[in-house]
Amino acid sequence: MSLSFSDAVDQIMDIFKAAWDTTGFPTYYEDVRQQRDASENPWSTVTLRHASGQQTTLGTATGTSRFAREGLLTVQIFTPAGKGLQDAYVLAKVVADAYEGSTTPGGVWFRNVRLNEVGRDGRFFQMNVLVEFLYDELK
Repeated sequence: MSLSFSDAVDQIMDIFKAAWDTTGFPTYYEDVRQQRDASENPWSTVTLRHASGQQTTLGTATGTSRFAREGLLTVQIFTPAGKGLQDAYVLAKVVADAYEGSTTPGGVWFRNVRLNEVGRDGRFFQMNVLVEFLYDELK
């Protein structure tokens, strides 16, 4: 299958949104201007970064080549500090479960899903979920 950059990002983010929406907590995207709620409820931010891309096949007679795209999705989860880590682990599992063992209809593969307990950040405890992704583009 073949995906453009924007199609792949849409499919990756659709998985996140579908999973996170079940929690009922807000998420803040880096490319959308909005103020973070000052409440003491959990919240998240999500960042997607492409890390590498390489041509994996020689061109054919019609000029078609395959390009491998790889990157990292980072979901930062913030839960109120001082209540223990149970909420952070529950929310991180929602995100991890959405990506582990799954692929998108367009062929984005996910691997090496992991948690990273960052620690306290002011009034919140931060836990990250890191998801490596890989897909191909034909052109």
